[in-house]
Amino acid sequence: MKTIRITLSLILTLSALAVLPQSANAQAEENGIKQRILQRVGAVDELKIKALLGENNKGLLEQRAMLAPAQTKVMNEENADRKALYAILAKRLGLSVTVVGQGRAESIRKKSAPKLWIQEPSGKWLQK
Repeated sequence: MKTIRITLSLILTLSALAVLPQSANAQAEENGIKQRILQRVGAVDELKIKALLGENNKGLLEQRAMLAPAQTKVMNEENADRKALYAILAKRLGLSVTVVGQGRAESIRKKSAPKLWIQEPSGKWLQK
């Protein structure tokens, strides 16, 4: 449950950073990405709780154990949406996608629930 609140908090935080005006088309795209991320929260959290996925230092999910094809699909879809959202935010804020992802990773590290796998900026993996 805590990981769900963390994920929602992170999405809202990223949204709050992105308050600059944008076209209706771009807003619709961003909203669609956020909606898909919210729909996957339960599945992603389940995989993280089972230690099958971890949060890497780029703000993306990373495989930590063997995944079934459906689990791999969830991970890949989540990462694709995160990358797309980071690109939108990077453009809006005048930052690189890398910087946005690293900022998200830092936020995730700070707010992650105990026992979840996280990657430090150095690249070292640990269970929080």
